[in-house]
This record gives sequence, structure tokens and C-alpha cells, in this order.
Amino acid sequence: MDGNGIGFYKGMDVSSLPQCLDEGMVLRDFDGTVMEPFCLMRKYGVNSIRLRIWKKPENVPESGGYCNFRHTLEMAKKIKAQGMHFLLDFHYSDFWADPANQKKPKDWEGLDFGQLEQAVYDYTQETLSALKAEGCLPDVVQIGNEIRSGMLFPDGELPDYAQMVRLVNAGIRGARAVADKGEMQVMIHLDQGGRYFYLKEWFSNAIENGLEDFDLMGLSYYPFWHGGFPDLKETLERLVKDYRKPVMIVETAYAWRRSRKGFIDGTQERIAGLPATPEGQAEELELVMNIVASLPDGMGLGVYYWEPLCVPGMDGGGWAENMGLLDENGKVMEGIRNFGFTRERLHGGDYAKVYAPAPVTVQPGQEFRLPEELGILCYDGSVRKERVVWEDVPAGGIWQAGEHRVKGRVEGIRAFVTAVVKAEDEIRGERNLLRDANWEEGMAQWDTEGGGEQVVAQIYPEFQDPFPAPPLNALRVEGKKNFSFSIRQEVALPAPGHYCLTVEFRGADTTNVDIRLFAQYGEERKETVIHPAEHGWTEYGIEDIACEKGSLTVGISIQSPPNYGMMRKFRLVRSSGL
Repeated sequence: MDGNGIGFYKGMDVSSLPQCLDEGMVLRDFDGTVMEPFCLMRKYGVNSIRLRIWKKPENVPESGGYCNFRHTLEMAKKIKAQGMHFLLDFHYSDFWADPANQKKPKDWEGLDFGQLEQAVYDYTQETLSALKAEGCLPDVVQIGNEIRSGMLFPDGELPDYAQMVRLVNAGIRGARAVADKGEMQVMIHLDQGGRYFYLKEWFSNAIENGLEDFDLMGLSYYPFWHGGFPDLKETLERLVKDYRKPVMIVETAYAWRRSRKGFIDGTQERIAGLPATPEGQAEELELVMNIVASLPDGMGLGVYYWEPLCVPGMDGGGWAENMGLLDENGKVMEGIRNFGFTRERLHGGDYAKVYAPAPVTVQPGQEFRLPEELGILCYDGSVRKERVVWEDVPAGGIWQAGEHRVKGRVEGIRAFVTAVVKAEDEIRGERNLLRDANWEEGMAQWDTEGGGEQVVAQIYPEFQDPFPAPPLNALRVEGKKNFSFSIRQEVALPAPGHYCLTVEFRGADTTNVDIRLFAQYGEERKETVIHPAEHGWTEYGIEDIACEKGSLTVGISIQSPPNYGMMRKFRLVRSSGL
């Protein structure tokens, strides 16, 4: 138990609740009964609330003026009246702050660095003092929101850790001036909850540059952006071992349906490895809670769902379209039951899902044997192997022409999977029209734009059997700060017709990453959005590019906070049969 007598924090960030209620949102229980929001949350086990605070959102018309001090105080009084734990998230901005956006409040734009540092201290101290005077002091306070790329750009933008740390320390001192750590704890909040290498780099550099004492590590973890569930487990275990600080997942969420207007699409659904259904949404929350609660020595303190109380609007789109815990009628869905989680309900060793083998294509008559074991994901994020018995496998593993769907029984857990094997004759591919698509001449045949000194574009060879065959090259692009980068090639077309562009991509993803494969012919431009996944390459393509004789420009554009991406196997061919 912690100092508040709570074994595990089951939290919600409901910062947008006042706005949603003003717009007419009505919340309903499973049986349709209309519920007051805090009564609904308490009923299903929520014991902590997270709120963001913007300095003066009135300066940004699209904010509606919400999340200012007045709204925060009104909500804080409700939190305290319910006896709930309170986490306050300082954005140090008039509007959204995240890895790509850390804009100064308008009132601070003309300050020199020393004045900015003092403003951070004063604002933090004055805000918390005012809350304390009303009996609403937070239990935990975040000094910044997702500050992995820094805060208060450009003064505190990384890689200038020294200046960023001075600003963070000013906020910490402002908080400590109001209450010591026995009364209110200080949190550092970063994104990329499943990527240890980014978080280790940040904390190591920040501490080396004088980051003052903080109490908690807060992380964002969205499985369609921030790595798989085993990555989350490994990252959290290594962080608490390195720094001996408790950790919370202060933002997580998952989609309850697919939607072209929503926040994730089918590709991101496959990256996360869970169906975009109410059941898949509930499973994501159950997994994250078990992984955090399974950390050694009770170092995992809790999990917060980001903005669950929202209803899809009439026009569709946005977060509310498919990421909240309410359906179109404001009725709760299955995921809310998981806020009844307790450490006593921990079942980390139970299996959550089976990793089915990826579909494979072979030549007819070729020998191919399905794996004898498959990976099993457990609720604590660990992966173990289990034997699988396949039914109706051809003798000798020789596959006849056609598509074969083979059922497998996973021993020990009474689960079934399906493997897909396609046996088809190899179709002779059209000639690749791109020059030096394998970057054997470096970047000589390609045009690049953007980047700057903080962006590295480097070719990585992968040697494949039979050795010494020429390597398969990949281009890795990595930025140490927010960056834009593009690579493109203009291709002379041999004849009018229809063309197809493909590329394989892998890398890291997070909020406000925008990567696009593009093809431009004259004024017409076609694009495919790329969602990077770190484990394995994913092919993206643009088909049916109709062109008259002339030239076509193709490539990839990237706009991103600090991140990396890799690309390989660029291919432009004439479409067959067109």
C-alpha cells in the first residue's frame, strides 16, 4: 500500500469532461440508467483522476477556454469530494503540449531565458498554492507533458539538455515550495512507454545535466505507437532497476472499432495485435494493468486511461470516434469493468493471446514445414513457447498449388490458431524503374530535403545468404529533435500506362508522426500513410498510378518528433494487366 492507502491506481484522464458535458453529453450505465460522471467512475473502481492544465487557453480560440485554472479548480473540488487521488498535469502552454508541440504560453513569448525560468517557477508555485488554499492540492504533479523532445520551444528544445533541465528544475522547485514529497510527489512524464532506448537516453542525459530529485516516472503507452506488450514489460523493468523510481502509465487507450475517421486504422490495429472491438479494447487495458502491477517490489503504481468519457459526434472523426469507453449513445462498454482491477486480481502468468504464424508463400511442390512451437503472450507481458499440433498438413511438407488454411491446436492452453500457406508459381516481376533502389551508390541517385544537423540519414547493409551475396541495404533516418525529411527520385516513364510503387518500412511511432509514401505526376499526387512498426518490415504501396508518357516523382516524406525510421526495397513497376 502507498501513503494514501491505495494498492493500485486505476485512473482516468477526464480533462475534457466539462466541455463534453457543456456540449450535452449524457453518460449511461450498461442498463441505460443515466449516471453522474463521478458516480459512474467510482462504481467501476476508478480511484484516481488526472487533469491537464493550460496556462491561458483563452489565447487559443479552438481550446474553447477549457482546462484553465477555473475549470481545474472546479474539477479538483469534485475529485477531493469523492476522496479520490488527484494527478495534475502542467502542460506549460496555452494549448496542447506533446513531443511535437511544446509552444510557450503567449504571455511568455518575449521573455529571455532567465525570465522564462523564473516564470516557470512562479506559475507552478502560484497555481499549486491557490489549489492548496482551496483544499485541492494534487497528490502528484507532472512537470510538463510528454517532454521527451523538451519543453517551452525553442529555449528548452532538445538536444540542449542543459537548458531544458533548468526549466524542469524551476517547475520542481516551484512545486516543492508549496509542499514536500510527503504531501505531494513530483512526476516526470515522457512518451514511448515501450521503447527503453529512448527513455534511458533521456533520463541519463537529464540527470547528467542536473535534473533535480523527482519521485515518479510517468509514461504514455499506446500499443499502436509505442511498441508491443513485451516491449512495455522490458522497458518498465529496466527503468525501475536503473533509477529505483516507481512508475505509472499515465496515458493509454485503444480503439473499440475501426474507423477511417478515427484515431487508428487497420494497419495500426495489426501493429497493436488486438482487434479494434469493445473486447479488444478491454483486453488492452487488462494487459497494461497486469504488466504494471507485475513489476517487482510493487514499483508499478497504476494505469490511467486517456479521455475515456467521450461520445462519437454527429460528424464523426477525432478521438471520440473510436477511442473512448462510451458508445454512440453514451453507454459504457466492457473496458470500464477493468477498473475493478486490484493487485489481488493479478493473473500475469495466464495467457492472453497466441502469436499465429505470418502467412507464407511457397512454390508448388516445395517443402515447407510449419513451426513446431508458437509464442504465447502472457498478461504480465512475458512470452513463452508452446507446442502446436497442426491438422491436415501434406505429407513431407510438400504443398500443392492453391491457398491452404491449416488449423493448429496449441497444447497446454486449449487454444487454436490458423496458418495460411499459399503455393503459387512465381510471377516474373516487371523491371524496377527506380535508379539504384538498393542505395549501392549511396544517395547519388536520390534527392533529399530537410533534416539539418540533428538528422542522420545512413545506409545500413544486411548481409543475406548465400554469402558473399551483395547486401540488402536499408536507409535509416533519425532525428534528435523535431524534424522534416524527404527523399525522392524523378523517373522517366518508358510509356503511358499504370504503375505501382512499393516500399518496406519499419521504425518507431508516436503522437504527431506523419510519414507518407507518395507519387506525383504533374499536379496529381497520390499518397499512402505509413505507420511504423518496430518488429519486422511492413510493405506499403500505391497502386494504379495512371500516367501519360513523361516523368513521375516518387519518394517518402517524414515530419516527426525525435524518432527513427528505416526504408528498403523501393520498387516502381508497370502494373500487369493494365
